[in-house]
Amino acid sequence: MGEIKSTLDLVLERTRHLTLSSVEKEEIEVKEALKRVSGYLSRYRDGVLSLEALLKEVRGLAPEIRDRVRGEMARQMSLALNFSPDTDRLIPAMEELADPGWTELLAGVKRCRSEVRKALEAARGDVEGRILAELAAGGIRGSAVAVKIEGDPQWIAMNHNLMRPCEERLEALRQALAA
Repeated sequence: MGEIKSTLDLVLERTRHLTLSSVEKEEIEVKEALKRVSGYLSRYRDGVLSLEALLKEVRGLAPEIRDRVRGEMARQMSLALNFSPDTDRLIPAMEELADPGWTELLAGVKRCRSEVRKALEAARGDVEGRILAELAAGGIRGSAVAVKIEGDPQWIAMNHNLMRPCEERLEALRQALAA
């Protein structure tokens, strides 16, 4: 009487002689490393992973994989980078991972972010004052009045106009990283 084999046993018997070539193994390693990039970056952005720990993870990779992972990290960081303070942590990491060609672009983006923030802070006080005056003219005043300028059409237009040149610089950085 014959032996009853499971599907797994049958598959293992028929594929026992198959092995991966070194190129296939390397491709698998690269894919696995690239999958981990977004996890590293989210942990870094959340403050769970320090810059040193992030760089240590990158340095711990095989040299042939390291460059691709570095490029993918820089690309994902550039896509996440905006004018919000919660993306401030990305700039130092991008500087550490940067190729020499990115240095000038990163410096331009940093300058632009700083200029936009200063201009927005200066404009914020003016817009808040104007809105408070409009509310006071309508009979709404007092210490409990809190102005939310984010919905004001003039603020939105000013915000957009101030950010447009910096968005162009940021897009140039993204293009350079994609190349």
